[in-house]
Amino acid sequence: MLPTTPVKELTLIPRSGSVPPDLSGVYLRVGPNALHWPPKKRTHVFDGHGMVYSVRFKDGQVTYNSDYIETPRYLYEKNEGREWFTRIGEFTGIAGLLKATLLDRWKTKLAGMADIDITTGNTAIAFTPDRKVWALNQAGPPFRLRIKETGAVESIGSDRLSGTLNDAMSAHPKFDLRTNETFFHGVDPKSQRFYVGRIADGLLKEQTDVKADRPLGTGFNHDMFITEDYIVLIDGAMRFDISSILNGSSLWTFDTNQKLRFGVYPRAAGNLTADAILWVEAPFAAEIVHTMFGYNEGKQIILWTSMCLHDPSRTEGVLGGMGLLHMVRLIIDVEQRSVTRESVRGGEDFITEFGRVREDRIGGRARFGYSASASPEADWKDFNFTGLLKWDLEEKSQAAAIQFCPGVIGGEPIFIPRGAGEDDGFISVFLWDTATQNTSFVLYNATSFSSEPVVELPVPWRVPLGFHGWWVSEDEL
Repeated sequence: MLPTTPVKELTLIPRSGSVPPDLSGVYLRVGPNALHWPPKKRTHVFDGHGMVYSVRFKDGQVTYNSDYIETPRYLYEKNEGREWFTRIGEFTGIAGLLKATLLDRWKTKLAGMADIDITTGNTAIAFTPDRKVWALNQAGPPFRLRIKETGAVESIGSDRLSGTLNDAMSAHPKFDLRTNETFFHGVDPKSQRFYVGRIADGLLKEQTDVKADRPLGTGFNHDMFITEDYIVLIDGAMRFDISSILNGSSLWTFDTNQKLRFGVYPRAAGNLTADAILWVEAPFAAEIVHTMFGYNEGKQIILWTSMCLHDPSRTEGVLGGMGLLHMVRLIIDVEQRSVTRESVRGGEDFITEFGRVREDRIGGRARFGYSASASPEADWKDFNFTGLLKWDLEEKSQAAAIQFCPGVIGGEPIFIPRGAGEDDGFISVFLWDTATQNTSFVLYNATSFSSEPVVELPVPWRVPLGFHGWWVSEDEL
């Protein structure tokens, strides 16, 4: 994930296969990219400014672009010619704790910004029901982008929803394309206030602080999910751990006394209030970073998700004690207030994360899901995914697998629809060759899930590994 530099309008020529002639739209992926390198401050991979990597398909031609997201934080450090704001990498030991609690706020104020302005937008990218492109990071509001005809992005600015949004938004809001609503959650790290909100017509319609018997606000709380009838919040076993920071270890630590629990809001309840959210606790401690897909059958909520249990030997990284991630199927019974873990055929065969489905299935039903995978080795390093998996949600099993060539790693699979069929489309992903350090953009057939790409497009520019992506169709541009 070493940084790269921006580039404009590189034509991509197939190495193998051919470009689907009727494919038209833009693939977008975002990730952290350090502006000043090598860094003079202790730096974590999450610290980089947001950069968008785009692949534009039109009339059988393919064009690559990459550029920084021009957030206020990015522009300030660019003008200063140096790193200014406190880095996640600095949050270690007593000095790190002081920087996090005192120096960070002082530096933000000296730069003429509020805490909510220092987001990097480096975590996720999305296309909203009201046709906006958002770059997201948990530290602030969504940052709005515009896609040019070439596929390059142009920075517009923070989207405060016409002045109605005054809090940070998580990196993973959920979009219901049936109702054109957006649901999100967030945590204020200083007050530990946990909240959830609903957006419609470009405005924040409702927001409420969430309450529970065991305090909220110190968990990792990275993702949530929606179904046709429910909005579901997730509170796992990770807890922000000051003692761990003082010892120079992880920011969050797996607490085996913290059972996995879900905050369930029935969408038919009317007003979004704290009292309308029911907490349902699992009989085990676990952590969920990213969900793949959730739906409900009456008052039973079914969640397909990567999940980890405790592993005390894994102490490195932001999340200490995090075991290997495997695909599971959880049944959240709202009436019985219970959580049951069901086995998934093939669920234990691979480490898997970054689960996705067709975006138009969110809030409804999906037949297939897709995720990045790796062999279950104890020394597995985060983000080193060596293949892709296809999941059959009706058969409760792994349906197919793609294994990359030796030495090649990839990331999150993004589904590109071709027709109305459930898996009629392509799976898109950047692949990185660890030996040559070269990158290709690849399309796989989502139906056959053959390891032979539909097309492989070498990118004659460094493309680091990144986080989350999105496909924007020609009709949406």
